Amino acid sequence: MDPQIQLTPHAILSINAGDDVPSPILQLLSFKKLIDNEDDNARYRLVLSDGTHMQLSILPPKYSELLLSDTLKIGYVLSLIAYACRTVWNSRVIITFKLAVKFTNSPLLGKPRYLLKEKEQEMFTRDPAPAARRSLKLEIHVPPAQQETFHNISTIKALIPFQNKWAIKGRVINKRKMHQYNTPKSSGQVFNFDMIDVEGTEIRITCFGDIVEMHYHRVEPGSYYYLSKGSIKEANTKWNKVNIHLEITLDHNSILKHCDPPVDGEGSASRFTPINELTNCSNITLVDVIGVVVDVKDPAVISRKDGTKVKKRVVKINDMSTFTVDVNLWGVAWEQLGEDLKNMHVAQTVVILEVTNARVGYFNGKVINTTTTTTLKINPSTPEVDALISRGNIPADLLPLSCCWSTKLPIQ
Repeated sequence: MDPQIQLTPHAILSINAGDDVPSPILQLLSFKKLIDNEDDNARYRLVLSDGTHMQLSILPPKYSELLLSDTLKIGYVLSLIAYACRTVWNSRVIITFKLAVKFTNSPLLGKPRYLLKEKEQEMFTRDPAPAARRSLKLEIHVPPAQQETFHNISTIKALIPFQNKWAIKGRVINKRKMHQYNTPKSSGQVFNFDMIDVEGTEIRITCFGDIVEMHYHRVEPGSYYYLSKGSIKEANTKWNKVNIHLEITLDHNSILKHCDPPVDGEGSASRFTPINELTNCSNITLVDVIGVVVDVKDPAVISRKDGTKVKKRVVKINDMSTFTVDVNLWGVAWEQLGEDLKNMHVAQTVVILEVTNARVGYFNGKVINTTTTTTLKINPSTPEVDALISRGNIPADLLPLSCCWSTKLPIQ
């Protein structure tokens, strides 16, 4: 093995065992198109090696052009930035979501062999029968199951692109206003919401067209739902900042059913970053935080580098970690909310503020900055609010009514 090119030792074995292997370095040994068509949705089967073992991998359509243009070739050494190991066609396969080329034109490294038995690999290496080709495009199987009865619930992390049968349970943590969109290809109405499961994994769900009318008024932030049947695809990270590389689009067959919160022992994960852990977050990281409002400053006018001026109001919050952080409300969108918070604080009214999708910054220490996609909620119905009330011995009747604010209009 070339001493200058180091593959991740025993990465294939560890990944199959379910271990977390960050950005493993593997070599591409071969590739083959899975679907015999020329459209943009063609997917490829790869053979990857760690120098000791080989493993089959499925590559998403967005990387097809790299193979067709010879930007990605046999022998190249890759880093799998985002991936998952799943059971596909009754064998273990690495689903590659994101990769990067580390070295090019490398000779075969090591003497790899298949980790699985030869018979289990035959279905991948042989050309599929014509009758089976039609189903390969979406045929990523999971254990039978998750039907309308919702007996077997999957975690969000276990979802994979193009999966047919699945069901998840989670709490709605964010709901965005319905709005109109207009693109060269289509136009109509859209809205989306985020769910979190008991493991703390979030996923975004989007509805278009008449699907909006079916679900918009049924989705309530803080409530729990079963969800099944919909299109799972890779997330567009330009718009989607949740902590998984997938998103779901609902259709006419999708099932969204209100359900009870997790029972004792089932767990209920928190998505909020403790304030004392913000020091571990790099600047511009998007986070969610929640805490008791302990101070509200008067608004100030800040001059930017380009000469423009913008209003800023600082709201200081304290959470269960007993640490405090400044939340900077930027722009006129937050003027009314800032005034309301100020008046409640002056009146010594207890206020718990939830800040969603805000950016970490630095100004004499870590701060939180609102963005155009930030949502602020006053006293939301979440387990974290109950914990904060209990910690501070706050009577519930001292809390004002809950409400939600975005950078557009308040949602009552």
